[in-house]
Amino acid sequence: METIRKHYPDLDHISDDVLVTHGNALCLARGQALVDQAKKTKQELELSGKQASAVLGTAHGLCGRNVFG
Repeated sequence: METIRKHYPDLDHISDDVLVTHGNALCLARGQALVDQAKKTKQELELSGKQASAVLGTAHGLCGRNVFG
């Protein structure tokens, strides 16, 4: 969350729990499921294309890392 909060302060209206939920879903998705999840995240969180790219990029950059420990 720190990466998103630090680099994309315009997403501060979205709770940490919601970002984590969508980030986890993006980490787990592959192929068409990733495309579908990215669209779902963009729509549900009412993100611009740039914001959606930031969330997607950050999620995939952190997949599998224990960022809380």
